[in-house]
Amino acid sequence: MSSITEDFKNWALGFSGVDGGDIGSHEKKSRWVCGIEWGAGHTSEELKNCLNNCPEEIPVGYETWEENIAYIFNWQVMKLFSAIDGNSVDNYKKFAEKIKPFVREEQGYFKMNLYPIAFKDTDEERWNNGFSEVTGLKTKQEYIDWCRQNRLAKIRDWTLAYSPELVICLGKTYADDFLLAYGDRDIELNTEVIDDRELSWCINHQGTLIIILPFMVNRNGLVKNDSIQKFGNRISELLYS
Repeated sequence: MSSITEDFKNWALGFSGVDGGDIGSHEKKSRWVCGIEWGAGHTSEELKNCLNNCPEEIPVGYETWEENIAYIFNWQVMKLFSAIDGNSVDNYKKFAEKIKPFVREEQGYFKMNLYPIAFKDTDEERWNNGFSEVTGLKTKQEYIDWCRQNRLAKIRDWTLAYSPELVICLGKTYADDFLLAYGDRDIELNTEVIDDRELSWCINHQGTLIIILPFMVNRNGLVKNDSIQKFGNRISELLYS
């Protein structure tokens, strides 16, 4: 049985994999976006350096709204939030400039990931001996299993502590993981089909609306503007009903 390193444990149970912004509070609720993991891809040496600079405080987010929409993942999310806010997806840049989601010292929006290590894709071959040495975990599956038991439970603690109004979860194949992080044991998902794409949702015991959507940056996901508009409109109905 593998023995996880203390440095990796502390890092993975902290605010690793988090872009940040305003995490909110029970009194002033925020809207969260959660992906799977950063996509750029860590090397084992980069991961080791990350562990040496473990974020103890909640990351403050991007410096500017322009930095936010420099990434395709983010500008697709801005389209969705523009629609949720009652506007057109075509106005996503204006929405990003006015509301400034995930930007330092701005309020109402927070961005994070389920898993802390960045991989270019989900291929288990991306795991190598260097990662094992840094983490103490022999395989990527061991890493995933450990995160599901420990990291996702930590995110659930954040959910209880900060009580988001809404969590947008991106990646349908990780629905069970999202429910571990944000849901409750007895919760059931409602699923609707819009433009041949699934929108799944539930409300946890705190009243947080949890939305699980297809990924928004691949051709089989939620990428068409017309569809994003419809999804945003429906989420708005659920949020304000």
